Amino acid sequence: MLAAEVHKTRRLSILLNDTLVECLSTSAQSQGVTVSAFVRRAVERECERVQEEALTHAADALADLYRTDKELTAFLALDGEPIA
Repeated sequence: MLAAEVHKTRRLSILLNDTLVECLSTSAQSQGVTVSAFVRRAVERECERVQEEALTHAADALADLYRTDKELTAFLALDGEPIA
């Protein structure tokens, strides 16, 4: 992180049943972090997973387009040739 970067944090209240609270507490303690830090990391990982999934889906959609669109497949003849 750059020194100039400042990450604003906000408080978020959520409701969890006792089983989840116990699981979070145990998991956080086993990793030596607070429950808040544990939840933050879990949310960050899930957000990254969702973004990666969206990028993969977009890349797959574009790959189909590049395989089938005649205007785009015309560029295949240039593969391996130097530009300029």
